[in-house]
Amino acid sequence: MIVMQIKPLETFVMNDQPFTCPFCGSRCETLGDFYHTNAKSLIQRCLDSDCAFVCYEEEDKYYLKLWGVI
Repeated sequence: MIVMQIKPLETFVMNDQPFTCPFCGSRCETLGDFYHTNAKSLIQRCLDSDCAFVCYEEEDKYYLKLWGVI
């Protein structure tokens, strides 16, 4: 039996600039666009093949409400 562990994606807050990798600074591409849903989020992947960092980007209002800040 093969057991796989799924790591949760790191979450970042969206801003008005294109998303760049927090580790290497390269531009990122959108793998999943859920902005049209209530989640208002995107899944991003670094375009640098050596890095290939994947993360979750959320709209700031949704993120702040989720954590009870507003």
